[in-house]
Amino acid sequence: MLSVDGLELTLAAAAFLAGLTGTWSPCGFSMIETIGPVGHTGGRSTTLAACLTFTLGALVGGVVTFGALGALGGVVHGAGDRLAYALAAALALAAALAELRGTAIMPQVRRQLPEHWRRVMPMPVAAGLYGVLLGLGFTTFVLTFGVFALAGIVAAVGEPAVGVAVGLAFAVGRALPITLVAPIADRPAGIRVTEAMAGRPAIYRGFRVGDGLALLGAAVALAVTAPATASKVEAQSAADPAPAGDGLAFERPDGSAFLRRDGHRTALPGHDPAAGQGRVAVVLNDEILVLSATSLEVIGRVPAADADAVAISGRWVAWRARTNGRDMLRARNVADPAAPGPERSLGRAGGAAQLGRPSIDGNRLVYARATRHENRIIKRLLGAERKKRAKTTLMRSVVDGLSNPSIHGKSLLYVRNTKRADRLKLAAVGGGGHGRTLLSRRHDTLWSTALSERRAYVTQISGTAPQQRILSVRR
Repeated sequence: MLSVDGLELTLAAAAFLAGLTGTWSPCGFSMIETIGPVGHTGGRSTTLAACLTFTLGALVGGVVTFGALGALGGVVHGAGDRLAYALAAALALAAALAELRGTAIMPQVRRQLPEHWRRVMPMPVAAGLYGVLLGLGFTTFVLTFGVFALAGIVAAVGEPAVGVAVGLAFAVGRALPITLVAPIADRPAGIRVTEAMAGRPAIYRGFRVGDGLALLGAAVALAVTAPATASKVEAQSAADPAPAGDGLAFERPDGSAFLRRDGHRTALPGHDPAAGQGRVAVVLNDEILVLSATSLEVIGRVPAADADAVAISGRWVAWRARTNGRDMLRARNVADPAAPGPERSLGRAGGAAQLGRPSIDGNRLVYARATRHENRIIKRLLGAERKKRAKTTLMRSVVDGLSNPSIHGKSLLYVRNTKRADRLKLAAVGGGGHGRTLLSRRHDTLWSTALSERRAYVTQISGTAPQQRILSVRR
């Protein structure tokens, strides 16, 4: 699957080509002449200053148009809407076919740049304002369906950051040819370039074909990145999911723990249940009880004062405890649950710093660490604390929240908290990038997560009098 980062790069590439194609508009040709040495009496230094302000203006215009569309989409329908992605893919495909066929641009904006600005303003100021108008995309001639398509796609994706990336790429594409040719517009090389652009329609046609191919790539990227938003309610009034084979362990709001299996629900002793590799763990009276997942008999006990979150695998049990205002993470080897290994301290955090819930797969443990300045998801290799790379940071952000990671095989599930929404993300362990969005909620909180072979689980918290339920999404 393509990640959101990959989609962003694909759309940015299409936007860059769309911007380049815009050079063939009457406004593009006039800008080369206006900014160039023959368009004023200020000499080459004025031309270079005008090229700089023109580029800055174009960047501002591109960010305003596409960034605003991304923000608007986020407000209207939120980010990660599957239907919106499907419509965006269809729009990209339709625009690609129109470009490849060379269809006349409709609707067409025939407005040109205000020519009188160059006479009433200093050239660098006028050039900056001209750049803003060209960067806005829809204030002058449109030379490719890519501009319309990208506007709709950015609104559908609903990610302001994607809109900003598309706007910047579009602006660079619009500004680059002009700022490269304008300084030499009075020289033989510059004259040859402008004559070729004006006299050889095949060049413009070739750029439109390039736009069409880029939009085809965008359609494919949108199709494979579309969030799997079809969620299933696994349990009402429940939180902290823990898949146990074909069953699911969870906790009720009153702190009681249950295991649901084969349509039957069995009460578990204690609270904060965890499950993994044929075992179930619960916290009871400052101990972690290790249970057989098949018989639910107690097969081991691990002292764990103040434990409030547990993870277990076939070899390890890990827990978080809060003591004297500090979060502490510890683990013990339970390959033989009747005789656990020595306790290992894995980290601590106090003051404004916090440690998240642990998750274990084999000997790999992941957890979130939040401070005032950044959020991280950390992986540790249990039993290899002294080895190099035994502890690595999988993700880091100084803007978004990163919480509740779960690990299973090569996959990492976590919640990314933004100003717009909480997003359930599935990424490759150590693969880089944010991963793809499985679920997005603007008004509710996404909390504890869990992974199985086929499904991703998350706790959704709703309302001012919090109501909890467990959702699952196909991976």
